[in-house]
Amino acid sequence: MTKPLLKISGLKKSFPYIENNRDRMRGMWATLRGRVNDGGHVVLNGIDFTINRGESLAIVGKNGAGKSTLLKIISGVLQPTEGVVQVNGSIGALLELGSGFDPEYTGYENLKMAAALAGIKDNLIDKLNRMVQFADIGDYLHEPVKTYSSGMVVRLGFSVITETRPDLLITDEILAVGDEAFQIKCLAWVDNYLKTGGTLLLVSHSMYHIQTICKHALWLEKGTVKLQGDAHKVSKAYQHEILGQLEKLQYHQDVNTYHVAGVQILVAGEVVTDNKIKMGQSFDISVKIFTPDGLKPGLSMGIAEYDDRGIYGTYSSEYQCQPQWLDDHHVVFNIKVLKNPLLPGEYRLKLHTMTPDQLQMVDTFLIELRVEGKTREMGYCRIETEWS
Repeated sequence: MTKPLLKISGLKKSFPYIENNRDRMRGMWATLRGRVNDGGHVVLNGIDFTINRGESLAIVGKNGAGKSTLLKIISGVLQPTEGVVQVNGSIGALLELGSGFDPEYTGYENLKMAAALAGIKDNLIDKLNRMVQFADIGDYLHEPVKTYSSGMVVRLGFSVITETRPDLLITDEILAVGDEAFQIKCLAWVDNYLKTGGTLLLVSHSMYHIQTICKHALWLEKGTVKLQGDAHKVSKAYQHEILGQLEKLQYHQDVNTYHVAGVQILVAGEVVTDNKIKMGQSFDISVKIFTPDGLKPGLSMGIAEYDDRGIYGTYSSEYQCQPQWLDDHHVVFNIKVLKNPLLPGEYRLKLHTMTPDQLQMVDTFLIELRVEGKTREMGYCRIETEWS
């Protein structure tokens, strides 16, 4: 029976409370004696999961859920307080910018050191040249790493991974750093890496990357596993909870400022309570706005993917649109979306109240928008075309 590449059993990690020098000395003494300090703040508790060769697992969760700590334990940077971490293969980790590089050495010197530490001997020059080509940082290659921008450091670090090709690649939001062209290059490499038998463990807040790259996902909340399974289902559940919390916060606005006080989605005049609409179906957006001074505010409306990649945006001023009064302190904008061009998927409708002079955004109101339908078209929206 083939052993899993990574197996986590009963993992717990806690950090001792350090309030004074006595606590520091006690912690240092325990470390020197090889003892585990199981008191203090518990960051991870009862974590169990397995990754087999060729699989891709995403880890999602809010900031402080324990994601980065888990990756550091798996990569050997930290030791667990309790539990077992079994790794049956090589690990390559991209966790923190510049980790493993000597800031006083040049980029090329750091590449040579990385190759030596990885045990690369055969075709060394060719592999170094490919690293240099992948990093594509120009003359900075011969400058000290301490002069690099964060994006350049990422380029250098990822180029090492492309030639060492570890059995398990661990990355923490690293694919979201750097310019768009380099992100595309990295994603293409990761896709090929997985197709050729590589294994990926990814922490990301980008639902787009999680759903397109990973097959499985694990949702961490307050150091415990809340849900794990299919990447699409787990990421959607996580999105819905986050969005639900955002919606609950929307109405607690300052009564002294302009703000969105309510939003309704309507189809054929009927309110859609679950915010589900069909591809190609016209629908209306009714936006109620509070005004504290009797002046009419403006409105900005946008549609974005769940990872906040913008798809479309516009302003009421572009249409010379004035809202209608509901009462002394509320106005309403009605926006009709004709023949909804969005392809099936999950989106975020973003509404921003504008000051009456149309120069400043005052607030942000987010609402889920789910488009249903069946099509083999790709992307976010349908463009009318004629084929002959």
